[in-house]
Amino acid sequence: MNLRLIAFALLAAASLTAAAGSVDVNLSNDAIEARLNANAGAAEWTFGFLYNRDQQDWAANVGLLSAGESSIAGSRIEGGLGGKVYGVSVGSSEVLALALGFQARWFPGNGSFALGGYAYYAPSVVTLRDGQQFFDIGVRAEVEVFRNSFLYVGYRQVQAELDNNVKQNVDKGGFVGMQIYF
Repeated sequence: MNLRLIAFALLAAASLTAAAGSVDVNLSNDAIEARLNANAGAAEWTFGFLYNRDQQDWAANVGLLSAGESSIAGSRIEGGLGGKVYGVSVGSSEVLALALGFQARWFPGNGSFALGGYAYYAPSVVTLRDGQQFFDIGVRAEVEVFRNSFLYVGYRQVQAELDNNVKQNVDKGGFVGMQIYF
C-alpha cells in the first residue's frame, strides 16, 4: 500500500470530527508515531499512524474506546476499554487485525505527573492477511508542563506474528513525545 494514501486517509477521517480531543506525537531514533483522539460523547475515537524508518514498517489504526475518569484516594484515574482496527506492513507481509484492549493513566495525588499504559491484542481469529496474531503495548511517564500540554517518555512494542510463525516488530523501544489537548 502507498504510505501517502494511508496518511491521507487517516487525516481525512480525523478531519471529520470537530469535537474536542488531543494530538499526540512521539519520536525515537527509528520511529515516529502520531495520534489524534476525538471525543464522541462518552466514547473516544482514535486515529493513529506509526512509521519505522529503518525497517520501513508501519502500522495504522482506527479505534473506538469507552472513556471515563474516576478518583480513588485523592488520585485521578483516566481510562478506556475498546477496540482498534490495525493495518500493518511489516517486512514483506501485510496484516489486518481487530484488536481489543484498554488504556489507562494514573495521576497520583491528582497532580501534574502521570503514569500510563495501554495494551491491544488480536488473536488469530481476528488477524487476517499474512498474520496469526498481533499486539500493541506500551507504558509511559508524563508531566503536564502547561495546562493541557504534556511531555512524556515511554516504551512500546508493536509486534505481528506471521503465518510462517515468525514474530516481527513494527517497532520496539523507547520514545519521547508530547500530547496537547484542545
